[in-house]
Amino acid sequence: CHVNNGEVLSGDCTYGDKNSKRTIVLYGDSHAAQWFPALEKIARENDLKLVSLTKSACPAPEVKKVEVGAYKNRDCFQWRKNSIKRISEIRPEAVILSGFAHFEFPSNYSSREQWWSQGQSIAFSHLFGKSKNLIYISDTPHPQRDIPNCLASGGGSKCDTTEKSDPSISGGFIKLNPTSWLCDQTCPAVVDGVVAYRDASHISVAMSLALAPKLQEFLSAKGVL
Repeated sequence: CHVNNGEVLSGDCTYGDKNSKRTIVLYGDSHAAQWFPALEKIARENDLKLVSLTKSACPAPEVKKVEVGAYKNRDCFQWRKNSIKRISEIRPEAVILSGFAHFEFPSNYSSREQWWSQGQSIAFSHLFGKSKNLIYISDTPHPQRDIPNCLASGGGSKCDTTEKSDPSISGGFIKLNPTSWLCDQTCPAVVDGVVAYRDASHISVAMSLALAPKLQEFLSAKGVL
């Protein structure tokens, strides 16, 4: 269900309790999709329907990116438009969105922060009123190397060089910063016995599942569950 370059429409992509009258939506790029294992588990255990609307390299913040290879901004914006239309029709209990915050940003912006903040605010304006719970998960820590390869080659402490991402979130979202779930003073490659990242970017499926109880506790506290 993860849409690729050149595609502008997500499929049915429905999980959890498909007969439930209560729906949550996952929306964004692969850094939103990395939370799918946790959310699918939560949906199954709480009798929720989960709709997953994710597209490669198209973060939920409505930013215009530097075009590289097969990536086209027009596809991203059309996919976002189609996804938000579907969200409007679903009227979900919550929309949970995120995005990879480390893309190259266009030269007409003074900083990455300005570019990203503007995109977040636009996304909020387009989603406002479509769900009472618009939850933005700030980006997970950013590995400086491929973590499984580093661990497999005996990299030791060299594998613990992952950097925290900027937790800033613009717009009226309910804000969730997962950094403390993955870092203390540093952001280690292995957290509580679980390899935290599956590559040089995304948290692993095992890590997503391990964080499901923390995410469920957050959603419960916000009245989603």
